[in-house]
Amino acid sequence: MTDNDKNDVLEEIRARRGFTLPVHEMMARVDPEILRAYNSLAGNLLFGPEPRALDLKTRYLVLVGVTTAVRGDADGIKWSSAKARELGATEEEILEAVLLAGLPGGIPAVEEAALALGFEYPDKKGH
Repeated sequence: MTDNDKNDVLEEIRARRGFTLPVHEMMARVDPEILRAYNSLAGNLLFGPEPRALDLKTRYLVLVGVTTAVRGDADGIKWSSAKARELGATEEEILEAVLLAGLPGGIPAVEEAALALGFEYPDKKGH
């Protein structure tokens, strides 16, 4: 593929998501077809049509929980929480998704998510 093909795929992602991630840039560099396939799968799961068994708000709440449980990146927790909020999720629903993730992921995973969501240590020194 040409550089134009790479840029086209990256532009599709920016148009749909509003941003690209480093992993998108890496996939485009290795092989834009890998990125195109990934974008198709992720795009359909995250932005795909409804109705489905899970409505879009619930899909993002699941993503909040999974990202927390696997100790994913803080930006992913913030992003999926914001998307869930945009779709009508309450703060309590988001926090419950985080807490549920503590069962498979452990309390340290929940603590990291709490920090990502803006909770702070009382002394602001980290412990």
